[in-house]
Amino acid sequence: MKILACADIHMGRKPEFAQSGHSSWDAIVEKALSLAVDVVVLAGDVVEQEKAWLSVYGPLLKGLQTLKEAGIRVVGVGGNHDWNIFPSLVQDSDAITILGLGGKWESLDIGCVRFLGWSFPSSHEKENPLKKFPSDLLNPSLIHLGLLHADYGTALSAYAPVQEQDLIRSKVELWMLGHIHKRGKVGQAQAYYCGSPYALDVNEMGEHGVYLLETEGDLHFKPPLFIPLCPYRYEAFTVDVSGIEDADGIQKHLTKSIRNCIHELKYEGTLYVKAVFTGTLNPSLNLGQVMQKIGDDDAFFIEEQGVVAYLLDRCEDQTELAIDLHQLSKGSGPDAMLAKKLLDPVQLDRLARQYQSLNEESCNSSAYSRLDSSSLSLEEAANLARQAGMRLLQAMIVQKQGER
Repeated sequence: MKILACADIHMGRKPEFAQSGHSSWDAIVEKALSLAVDVVVLAGDVVEQEKAWLSVYGPLLKGLQTLKEAGIRVVGVGGNHDWNIFPSLVQDSDAITILGLGGKWESLDIGCVRFLGWSFPSSHEKENPLKKFPSDLLNPSLIHLGLLHADYGTALSAYAPVQEQDLIRSKVELWMLGHIHKRGKVGQAQAYYCGSPYALDVNEMGEHGVYLLETEGDLHFKPPLFIPLCPYRYEAFTVDVSGIEDADGIQKHLTKSIRNCIHELKYEGTLYVKAVFTGTLNPSLNLGQVMQKIGDDDAFFIEEQGVVAYLLDRCEDQTELAIDLHQLSKGSGPDAMLAKKLLDPVQLDRLARQYQSLNEESCNSSAYSRLDSSSLSLEEAANLARQAGMRLLQAMIVQKQGER
């Protein structure tokens, strides 16, 4: 048996570089037909939200009908985005089976495979659904495939938290998971996140697609085979600015680094790249201004080896400023005072704790009550405080140089 597994399509949410909010669903249907699979499984969040339902209802039903006419079964579970939509869908279409509606484990046998699934009963589910997994659903004469939309590796989450041992103890041969948009195997359990079939934003880097599952001798599954589907790709690449003296030097090194990224990826298609600047930065240089100047030019792209690479208008600054704090602290004035503070562990610790407090007051205020609580470690807060202090020193140094 051949099964195509996917999750987190989020129909109705249009990726920036896709043709529509259902482009990835259309690509999944086409891939299922070309591979002549027996079943397509959907591990939740097929639809972005209830408000998007009307705009994607037609394309979703059309794809389901196309698969049905080709003799391909569709089996899914509801995620936190589509939990309240799937009950209506199964009423309107006999081309899909949703397992576990209402938060109850269910099974479905197709050929030599028993599909096991649980669906979100509401938009948030803090309980671990595997704690109520009924072992009597297992049949020793069949191969089991578990479908679950869940937050793996945590005990506390509003999105069905599950842990590695829960999956292992279930005795299910293979789990295909939804919720996390990055694909890949998780831990030591036989469990894989499908990832989003199309990258939905610039933070979803790497290749995106679907998994092909095949049974062998009606006894077990072969290792899941990832099949790229997304026609574009986001990636980050590093640019070491150590020793570079001017903006032209940064742009030349930026171009060289993009070409290195292309060569290393061995990828053909459209590539959108984000620069991560590292190394020691000359205090006279402002990366923000350099990137703005590049962005003001015509679209910055490189075309070679079957790749068209575009530079995204955002970057990440991990540089250290080439400022001698010890030498600067020996002087007088505000810059010397700030240098002394940054060199003093006690002062830096105090700044770090202030950063922690500000983070808790802002990110965890009532305005963000629907988000999970967020906290900075003391080390993270210290790094942020030091970075902010160094940027302020940079501004002071540039200002002094301008006054001379």
